[in-house]
Amino acid sequence: MSARAQAVLDRFPLHLAAADPEKRFEVVVGGITDSVETITRQVADVRRSHRLSQGPTPADVGGLAGLHGLRSPTWALLALRLAALGEAAASDPPDAAALAPLLALPQEVLDDLLAALPATTLPVDVLGRPTRHRPSLELHRQVVRSVVLAHRVGNATPTSLLTAAAAYVGLVVEGVAHTDERWWHIATCRDTIRLTTPPGSVVEPLPDMLALEENPFRKADIEPAPKHHGQGFQIVRGGIDDVMVTVRVLGVGTRTQSPMVVECHAGHGLVFEGTVPDGSELRFEASGQTTLDGADVTGSSWSFRGAVFGSAAEKRTSHDFVFGGNDDTGPLGTPDGRDDSSGRRVATFVITTPLADALQRSAAFPHGSPTIEAILLPRGYSRWRTFVRAAHVGGPGGRPPRIKAGRFDTTVLVDADTGTEVGTDAGVTAGEPSMRLGFAWEEREPFTVRVLLPRRLQVLDDDKGTKVREPLRRLLDRHRAAGVDVRVEYADPRWTLGVGVVRDEADEAIGTVLSGTELWPDGTPQPGDG
Repeated sequence: MSARAQAVLDRFPLHLAAADPEKRFEVVVGGITDSVETITRQVADVRRSHRLSQGPTPADVGGLAGLHGLRSPTWALLALRLAALGEAAASDPPDAAALAPLLALPQEVLDDLLAALPATTLPVDVLGRPTRHRPSLELHRQVVRSVVLAHRVGNATPTSLLTAAAAYVGLVVEGVAHTDERWWHIATCRDTIRLTTPPGSVVEPLPDMLALEENPFRKADIEPAPKHHGQGFQIVRGGIDDVMVTVRVLGVGTRTQSPMVVECHAGHGLVFEGTVPDGSELRFEASGQTTLDGADVTGSSWSFRGAVFGSAAEKRTSHDFVFGGNDDTGPLGTPDGRDDSSGRRVATFVITTPLADALQRSAAFPHGSPTIEAILLPRGYSRWRTFVRAAHVGGPGGRPPRIKAGRFDTTVLVDADTGTEVGTDAGVTAGEPSMRLGFAWEEREPFTVRVLLPRRLQVLDDDKGTKVREPLRRLLDRHRAAGVDVRVEYADPRWTLGVGVVRDEADEAIGTVLSGTELWPDGTPQPGDG
């Protein structure tokens, strides 16, 4: 007789003697309560399967995840980590070097743990425990919890993307820090895959940093194109903000004499006092340095502001500078060419730096300054003009030369009537350009974010990112804003030539995910030209 049947019989009055076997009460009650027992057990099983924390099988967890539109690829990256962990733990002896990045533990800590295991305990029983049914099932539950939490935090937000990205790779976000400029968002995470030693103590993994950068920098350029002396052209550029630009001047024959590049709307120009040989490249770097075929020639360069006016041939005049008066509209030569009280852009007299007399023949070059003022490439429409040191070959008219007079062997001859270059050599064809001009810069890429994963997870991926980066990018599609491109990369704090930077202590969180703050270990292969 079952306990439930006995409880039912005990509820009858004693004078009925319902529990007496001769009266057969127990047979009737037992037949009824047995089916109730089965139904109650089945209801309990259904109730447990509908609770994420109690679902006894992967199918139950998958069914609950399906209510949120989560399918089997949701656990693909976790399964990849568990498979790699099981393989490394099953090796004899266990591969501590392979286990360390999978468990977020230093290799020396793993070595000490393995050495401290009792003689009767197999290492695979400790290291491979997270891959067993119950621990693995709890890891699957945690992925669902974190992904649902990411949706609750707010879709298309940096915190949501970081929470989701961490969940898919088996991490849990403990907190998110945002930089003042809001370009960077750094999440402190903990690994959900943890070791449990035989006494039952959990070995805490090292914290991980997961980062998200909004509108990351990208390289952009305008290929060098032929330009004549005095030629004007426009640049229409999109983007988020104005950028410092590297101006590239490629020499053409013997015509590229003392090239000058002017941004007319800003009244700002760059000048090199020298010759750019045919095929050589002069670069006015965005950093303020000037190089000629890689050699530093900053001392022979200078910049100026002011003394730039529009032309009658220009169709747009809203950016033209004008003369200012001495009345209440503003003084003549308002500093920096800013707008006066009437909204006009007041012109200034030319100011050259770093030499104040750079326009004079007596200017001392090289000047010794390590940099000159770099030029700005604005967002939207801008107007530019190029010059070389020019002198007229005849006639009283024509456009004026850049300076008062030409210089022997360092001047391009210009026809006074047509304004086209004749050249310094008899063999140079008239009308050919005096330089090839291009631009290169870094700008923030609109409608783009990149997620930086901990570098230790790179051991699971291949060179093309088909195992981790690309699957994670597809999983993050449900968390991003429409029209926003998400890229997944690996963080690398190791210093690399040309990329490494020195950061302030206040940027410590950023320094842990970007290159420039950590030395490469001895004997580690480093990237090179090969």
